[in-house]
Amino acid sequence: ADGPQLYGQRLRLLRELREQRERAAAACREQVEARRRSGEERQARAQAEWAAFQARKKAVAVFSLGRRLGGREAAVKAADRAQAREWDKEQQVREARVENIKLKHEIQNLETILKAQGELAVGQHFMDFEHMKKENQKHNEKIDNLSDEILKLKKKVSNTVCVLSQFRKKLQFVEAENQGRRAELMDIKTALSQKRDILTKTKQARDRLRRNNLKLQQKRGLLGNEILLRDFEETVDAVELLSQRLETLKRHHASLILTCRGIQKKIKEANSLFLA
Repeated sequence: ADGPQLYGQRLRLLRELREQRERAAAACREQVEARRRSGEERQARAQAEWAAFQARKKAVAVFSLGRRLGGREAAVKAADRAQAREWDKEQQVREARVENIKLKHEIQNLETILKAQGELAVGQHFMDFEHMKKENQKHNEKIDNLSDEILKLKKKVSNTVCVLSQFRKKLQFVEAENQGRRAELMDIKTALSQKRDILTKTKQARDRLRRNNLKLQQKRGLLGNEILLRDFEETVDAVELLSQRLETLKRHHASLILTCRGIQKKIKEANSLFLA
C-alpha cells in the first residue's frame, strides 16, 4: 500500500517541479524580451542623437570652411572626410567594446565553472582563464588607444574651428574698417574732384584776369598786380594741400589691403593644418 502512495507523492512533486520550471522559464523569457526591447529603444535613441550631433557638427564645419576653401562643395567634402575618419574610429571602439564584453562574460562563465569544480588554481581551465585575462587586457589597451586618438582628433577639430572663428571675426572687423576707409576715400575723391573743378575754373578766371591785367598794365602800369599774385599763390597752396591729403589716403588704403592679404594668408595656412 505504501508503494502506490509514495509513487503518487513523487508524481505530484514532479508535476510541481515541472510547473515551477515552466514558470521560471516564462519569467526568464519575459525578462529577456523586455531587456531586448529596452536595448533596441536605447539604441534607436542613441543613433538618433548621434545623427543629430553629426549633422550639427557638419553644419558648423561647412559654415566655417565654406569661404576658406572656395565654396560650399569643397567645405562639405572636407567635413565628410573628417566625419568618415571619426566614424571609422568609433566603429573600431564599438567593436572592441563588444569583444571586451563577450570576453568578460566568457571569463565569468569560466570562473563559475572553475569554482564549481574546485579547479581555479590548477589544470587547463586555469590556463584558459589566464589567457582570457590577457586577451581582455589587450582589448582594454586597444580601446584606450582608440579613445585617445578620438580625443586628439576631436581636440584638433575644436582648436581649428576656434582659430578659424577668431580669424573670421578679425577679418570681418578689418573688412568693415576697410569699407569705412573706402567710403571716406570716395568722399575725399569726390571733394577733390569738386576742388579740381573749382581750381580749373579758378585757373580759367586767373588766366582771364591775367590777360585783363596785362592789358591794364599796358595802360595803367603795375596797378593791382600784387592782389592777383597773392590770390594765385593761395590757390596753388590749396591745390598742394589737397594733393598731399590724397597721397596720404592712397598710402593708408594700400596698407589696409596688405593687412587683409596677410590675414587671408594666415586663414589659408590654418585651413591647410585642419585638412592635413
